Amino acid sequence: MYRMMAALVLLCLAAPAALMSAAPDALQILQAVDSFRNPFDRFEVDITLKSFAGDRLTDTWTLKVDGRDGDKSLVEFVSPAIEKGKYLLMLRDAMWIYLPNTSKPIRISPLQRLMGDASNGDVARSKYATDYTAAVAGQDTVDGQKAQILELTARDEGISYNKVKLWVRQTDYRPVQAEYYGTSGKLLKRVFYRAYANLNGAPVVQEMEIFDASRPDRRTVMSFANLHKKDVPDKMFNQSYLGRW
Repeated sequence: MYRMMAALVLLCLAAPAALMSAAPDALQILQAVDSFRNPFDRFEVDITLKSFAGDRLTDTWTLKVDGRDGDKSLVEFVSPAIEKGKYLLMLRDAMWIYLPNTSKPIRISPLQRLMGDASNGDVARSKYATDYTAAVAGQDTVDGQKAQILELTARDEGISYNKVKLWVRQTDYRPVQAEYYGTSGKLLKRVFYRAYANLNGAPVVQEMEIFDASRPDRRTVMSFANLHKKDVPDKMFNQSYLGRW
């Protein structure tokens, strides 16, 4: 009896340790990926978009993005001067653009091209776990490092991309590259996470490179700066409020 009781005690003590050492599931990996993309639920960040044809720089835009709760984003066009005064508002799977001297915002698609190879949804979204369910789909080697592959499926029909194939570094689940697919299953674009910056002692994505699958000679570099926590008032994410401040 003593031996049986001792064995049960050891089993109970070992169980939590076994759970702690268990491999994370797909959702946990995706949440880790999101922490590299943006660790804040409420935030502000500056984005620079640079479009290239081959090695030639063709255009440069700067934007300011305010986000809240993973599914609300307000994008302000800062430069060039011809674009200043425009705003994009994204609420879950719906998006509007506000143009100066117009009476009301215009409903648009998140998939619509914004600048270069970046779509409206590319700049207005920073949380995969908000928009997608995830499943582990295997392993690969990228640039000599082992990577886990996730297959992401859109939670709603209006999400920018129907499916995403995501490669993450196996050691820490840092995103490495991704492929984005439309509802037809066609590959639309490839994204590479090129650089990371230090934010409060933790790495966050600093630069992404986007390639349109139909125009491999074109690319758009998306850079992030001044990411910080900011509690943006909820009224800012109201389409009837666009252009009134």
